[in-house]
Order: sequence, then C-alpha cells, then structure tokens
Amino acid sequence: MKFMANPVVMQAAGLLFLICGIVIIGAFAVKTARRDLVSDGKSISAPRAETTNFALATCQSVITGLKQNVEQLQTSVAAEKNRAALAEASANLLLENIDTGVVVIGQNLLVKAANPAARRLLGYQAPLNMHTKEVFRGLRTVELPSTNGALTGISQAIRDVIANGAEYRGVPAAYSTPAGDSRNFSLTLLPSATQASEVRSVICLIAFGIGMSALSGDQDRSTVR
Repeated sequence: MKFMANPVVMQAAGLLFLICGIVIIGAFAVKTARRDLVSDGKSISAPRAETTNFALATCQSVITGLKQNVEQLQTSVAAEKNRAALAEASANLLLENIDTGVVVIGQNLLVKAANPAARRLLGYQAPLNMHTKEVFRGLRTVELPSTNGALTGISQAIRDVIANGAEYRGVPAAYSTPAGDSRNFSLTLLPSATQASEVRSVICLIAFGIGMSALSGDQDRSTVR
C-alpha cells in the first residue's frame, strides 16, 4: 500500500492511463481514415490524405514521447525502490547490533518487534505478540507521570502515547528478568506516527540506567502495570 501511495508510482500510472487513451483514440482515427479512403476510392484528394497522415504522425509522436516519459518514471521508481531497500537493510543492521533495546508495541499493546538487545535485556527469547503486562511484569518500581500529572504504570503510559502522542524519556525503572536477574533500566517511550499523524505503534527504548540508588532503596513504591 505504501508503494502504491508513492507519488512517482502514481505519476507513472497516470501516464500509462493517458497512453492507453491516446492509443484508443489513434486506433479509432486510423479506422475512420481507412473507412473514408475505401468509401471515397479514387476521389479522395491529396490535401485530405496529407491531413490524415499529419494527424497520424502527430499521434504517433505524442505516444512516443509519453512512452519515453514512462520509461524515465520506471527508472526513477526502480532507483527509489533500491534506495528504500538499502535504507531498510541499514536500519535492520543497526537494530541488530546496537546495545539499546528497541521494542515496537502496537495499539493492542502487543509486541510487534524486538531487537536482540531488547530480548537480552528483558530476558525473553521470543517476546513477539506478548502483551506489555506480560513482557514488563518484572518491573518492580517505575514512575511515569501521565499527561494529566498522575503517576501511572507502563501499560497506561503506552496508552497515553497512542492516544495523545505523549513522550516519556529517560524514565528510571528497576526490573527483574524471568530468570530472577535484577537490572536497572532507563526507559523511553516514543510515538511512531503515520503521515496522517496517527500513532500506530509505540517505540520503547531500553538502556541500562545510571544512578538508580533511589529506586533500588525504595521497594515499597507500588506500580500499576
């Protein structure tokens, strides 16, 4: 769908539609001219024949020019597809090798993607399609002030990002992996919006936190997840 919405593709489709129309008109003109030639026989005049030839030559010239434009657009589309493929490959290579965990969460609060660092930090081999309450159930202490100023848990914060485009940056959190390992994180929640500015998913960045002594020494603080 994104490829079909590409303006270059739309231009190419428009030109192809225009060429089809011109070909149909040209074929009709040729058929009409031939019919006139047969009906008139030898009585057709030289000026009329020249006019018909001129019209056909003009139509052919326009078709040739449009075909060249289509070929240029096809070349541009191919080049853009190659650039997009290269950019995607570069992004995937980066995600596979960075130390920061990256988790993509959908509107239904299910994990859509998680890079190797995120799986390693959270302690899951395959968190895909897991609910955030399950993935982050190891969060012991985390305070995320929502847009109305109230403290909230990770799931409600993600809903806040989806509904209001809110951003949470560098939030400290204490976490226990499913294996029981204790870790201190710095969480960042960012909206991932479409061209229409509609938030379709949430990007959760996970990094080892710094200066977490205040959280680790305050384990009686409740968390709603």
